[in-house]
Amino acid sequence: MCSSLSPKQSSGPGLTDMQQYHQWLSSRHEASLLPMKEDLALWLSNILDLEITAESFMDRLDNGFLLCQLAETLQEKFRQSNGALLSRGNSKNIPHQRIPCRQSAPSGSFFARDNTANFLSWCRKVGVGETCLFESEDLVLHKQPREVCLCLLELGRIATRYNVEPPGLIKLEKEIEQEEKAPPPPPSPVSPVQPLSPSPSSSPSPSPTPTKVSCSKKSTGKMLDDAVRHIADDPPCRCPNKFCVERHSQGRYRVGEKMLFIRMLHNKHVMVRVGGGWETFESYLLKHDPCRMLQISRVEGKTSPVSSSKSPNIKDLTPDSYLVVAAHYRSKK
Repeated sequence: MCSSLSPKQSSGPGLTDMQQYHQWLSSRHEASLLPMKEDLALWLSNILDLEITAESFMDRLDNGFLLCQLAETLQEKFRQSNGALLSRGNSKNIPHQRIPCRQSAPSGSFFARDNTANFLSWCRKVGVGETCLFESEDLVLHKQPREVCLCLLELGRIATRYNVEPPGLIKLEKEIEQEEKAPPPPPSPVSPVQPLSPSPSSSPSPSPTPTKVSCSKKSTGKMLDDAVRHIADDPPCRCPNKFCVERHSQGRYRVGEKMLFIRMLHNKHVMVRVGGGWETFESYLLKHDPCRMLQISRVEGKTSPVSSSKSPNIKDLTPDSYLVVAAHYRSKK
């Protein structure tokens, strides 16, 4: 079970050394981005028939050539699908152009920036909003890999309108949208909120013969329940009032005071649907579970971890008194 999950995150440093702390914080941000990179690398590999991994993601894309290839490939797929939409009177305007690019553009060069700018120009024409676009420097100089990922995810959402296979995270979004539109299930005679079952103390029994299940079952089944429990109980909390993590229904959990959709991505990463995006469950708990928050002492500018002898009260914490490790979603004019 544990081997199929995201790599365990190391606990935070003592925070006596700010340089050590910033290195730890950087590693947390990179870890939270890993599932998105893996998902997009798999999507790009399938569309472009190339081998791209999460580790090589930015290096393979940073001269802009593969993104221009992606644009031309998707453009052709959109046009093919648009013919079927036209017969049903639901066609859309699809650009029909060759995207100028230089395959030999060196990383970090003007030509790499030019390739990237041409890709972004195409993205605007197919409907990617300005708030989802990144700056050329974000890709070419690896400044903002998250912004690059968010742009590609938005392109994946647009691809679904033309029956093009999207990234896994977009499939999960569509799954949740269908679930929200469906009528609620009839009330159960027992309480709908089910606490997560405790971890087995003995060795697990042999697993049954695997059966073929749908993508929805894979992302919301017992494996997800086990993974959520594993993450919620690591490290174990001994506070008198433990932070609430309870299973409400398949794929829905009450975490703290919120009801959240949680899904398993590629049977490996536990992801939380937050607003219009996604976040790893580990990262979400780090920001919302008082026991996992890092309290910042404002005395003489020094920092210190939360005392393990006393559980912090979430009502006593303010944005100025604890660190929120959050994804930065940029808004552009």
